[in-house]
Amino acid sequence: KVFGRQEVIKIGDKELTLVLIKNPVGLDQVLDMIKTDTEPFSLAVLLNANYADGIDTSWIWDGSFESLPFDKIPAILTGGERYRDITFRLRVAGVPEKNFSQEEKLPDVLENIKKMPTKHIYVLATYTAVLQLRKLLSEQGYIKGGMD
Repeated sequence: KVFGRQEVIKIGDKELTLVLIKNPVGLDQVLDMIKTDTEPFSLAVLLNANYADGIDTSWIWDGSFESLPFDKIPAILTGGERYRDITFRLRVAGVPEKNFSQEEKLPDVLENIKKMPTKHIYVLATYTAVLQLRKLLSEQGYIKGGMD
């Protein structure tokens, strides 16, 4: 598993699975994959809208977020430059308010991830959000080389 393609990163006692999302078909495949996890997990969704991501993020409305078992996901976090868009999308999908938080800035996202109640956290992120998160993880010594 490499560079945002189900890449597993250890952060203290946490295990992040970083997964690139970029269109509704791929998003649905990722959602189907994480629904099969039998262990408890938390979820972070990071949405940017730079040229490399695709400026139009309306595709998030075609993803089947409603299919997630929100009652079994104790913590859900949104972040990235378009965190308001993905926050609204997940609220429409039915994320319980008690399980939900949002952070605009990536350092705050990472700090929130470190405090999530589960050992395993899925981080679904658009391309530039993956790059930004990996750079931050590299700067903090969790991975070598943020961009490779």
